[in-house]
Amino acid sequence: MKKITTTFTLAAALLLAGGCGGSAPDADIKIPILDAKAGGSFTTAKAERYDVENYTTVGASVGYIYAETLTVPGDTNVLEYNVKKGDKLSAGDVIAVFDSSAYDYEYRNQAILADNAYSRWQSSGSEIARLEYEQEAKRLELIQYRIDQCTVKAPYDCVVSEVERMKAGETVTAGQKICSVAKKDEVYVTVNESKDLFAFGMPVALKFGTSGTFTGRVAMESDGRSAVVIRLDDGELERADAEAGSIASAGWGSVIVTDYRDYNVLCVPSKAVMQYSGESYCYIEDGGERVRVPVEAGREINDLTVILSGLTDGDVVSY
Repeated sequence: MKKITTTFTLAAALLLAGGCGGSAPDADIKIPILDAKAGGSFTTAKAERYDVENYTTVGASVGYIYAETLTVPGDTNVLEYNVKKGDKLSAGDVIAVFDSSAYDYEYRNQAILADNAYSRWQSSGSEIARLEYEQEAKRLELIQYRIDQCTVKAPYDCVVSEVERMKAGETVTAGQKICSVAKKDEVYVTVNESKDLFAFGMPVALKFGTSGTFTGRVAMESDGRSAVVIRLDDGELERADAEAGSIASAGWGSVIVTDYRDYNVLCVPSKAVMQYSGESYCYIEDGGERVRVPVEAGREINDLTVILSGLTDGDVVSY
C-alpha cells in the first residue's frame, strides 16, 4: 500500500459542481475528484505492457466414434459370447459363436451334389460337366460361408467399444447387434458445445480426470450440425491411458482452448478501472493530485484489463 494524500481546492470543487448534468469532459482534461478515501490509503500500480491470453475450458466426450458394429448373421441361438467392453482383441479372436445346425442338412446334401458333379466331369471330360461341377461347388462354398459366419471373429486388431447383453442359449434374430469394435488407436475427443471456438488443425490441450494435460489437434471442424472432432497427438493416447486410466472407458474429459491472445498491450489491474454512467475511467497521480482520466477499456484477463486509450506506459493508477 502506498499512502497518497490528495489536495483539493475550492476552484476544483466549483468546477465539479458546474459540470453536473453537462457533457462529459474531454479525455485529455484531467480533473481533480473529491473521493471518500481522500486522505486515506490507496493501492497504486503502473500501466505496463504485457503479452496476454485467455483460456476457455469446454466439456468433451471421449470414445471410438468410428466403431464398426458387428451383427447376428441370421435367426439362431447363442452358443458362446466371449467379450466385454474394453477387451483388446487380435484379428481372428472369437467374439461369439451361434448355432449353425440349421445349415447341416443343406450342407450335406449340397456336398453330395458337388461330389457327383465332379465324378461326371472326371468321367466324361466334357465342358458342360465341368461347368455343372463349378456351379455345384459354388453353392457348397456359399453354404460353408454361412456356417462360418456363425462364428464371429475380430476383423482386425481392435478394442471392444460396446457390448450387448447376450448369453448362451438365448434366441437372437438376423441383424441384431453383437458388439462394436474399433481400431485401438482411434480414440477421439468430441465437442458439441462452444464449437465456434475451434478451427481445423488448431492445437488444443486436453485433460482427463485429475491427470495432467495432453496435446491434440482438431481433426474435423464442426459443420454446424456435427461435433468438433479432436485427435490426440502421437504418443499422447498411450500416455493418457497410463496416467488417467482408460480414457475411452471413462468417456469424458475437457478441452482447454485459447480463445484470445494479444501481445504488447497496455494493461492495469482490473480494480483500477471504474465505471460511471456507462463510461470507464481510472484515477492517476498527476502533480500531487489524484485525478480521474476517461479510458477506453478492452478485455479483462486474469485480473488485468487491457487499456485501448486514455493512459500511457508508466502512468501510475490508484484504487
